[in-house]
Amino acid sequence: MLRAIFGEPPRQDTGLLLEANEAIRGYLRTVTRTKKGAAPTAQERRYAIWCQSFLRALDEMEQSQYAAVRYGERVKTTFIDRMEREELDDYHRHLYYYNNALIRLFAVLDKLGHFMNERFALKTEKAKSRFSYFTVLRNMHQHKLFTDLEDKLYELKTSYKEPLTRLRNQRNMEIHTINADLLDDLMKAEEAKYGERLRSETEDVRGNLADLEQGCDMAFRSVTTVFRYLVR
Repeated sequence: MLRAIFGEPPRQDTGLLLEANEAIRGYLRTVTRTKKGAAPTAQERRYAIWCQSFLRALDEMEQSQYAAVRYGERVKTTFIDRMEREELDDYHRHLYYYNNALIRLFAVLDKLGHFMNERFALKTEKAKSRFSYFTVLRNMHQHKLFTDLEDKLYELKTSYKEPLTRLRNQRNMEIHTINADLLDDLMKAEEAKYGERLRSETEDVRGNLADLEQGCDMAFRSVTTVFRYLVR
């Protein structure tokens, strides 16, 4: 969908995205396959809808990441006040899609956590009413639930710990604290009172995108691991 913005053809699924989608569709076939003349149960229909939701969520995450990368490639200037209008617009478009991908990344993980909690009857809500994917993993580890699956997911979490921590902090700042762009505007207005020139630097575009790629890879691999486990 978003590739059309850049005059490109629709995406052809490859790599980790393809593996995740195939794992989801493999499980989807198992919950929609019924005996002749029998209708799917309410629970089977619920899981089938959840599968479709995962396919959509992964698609939206990947597309947002892709657009963030493409606009980020156009940002060359370090200081915002030295940007020409076109580059400044591309920088703001980059931030829009980067923040969108960031939020969607953790939404995918939390969706996976809630799915696992119900599918495996983990009862994480007894420990914490509002829980995240990472809370579910901690619950599995503490109570030794589905240890073969938990070991694989914990290894993924550990392998991507550093970029995920940075991404989580950015996500929390984006959602819960003052927007960084608005803060820059406030600083500019305050400093202008004293005749000082604002030298506002851009975000670390390259570093942020590298972390985002790692975070998305972790999400794809985690989804693949869970859904392959279900159809073993």
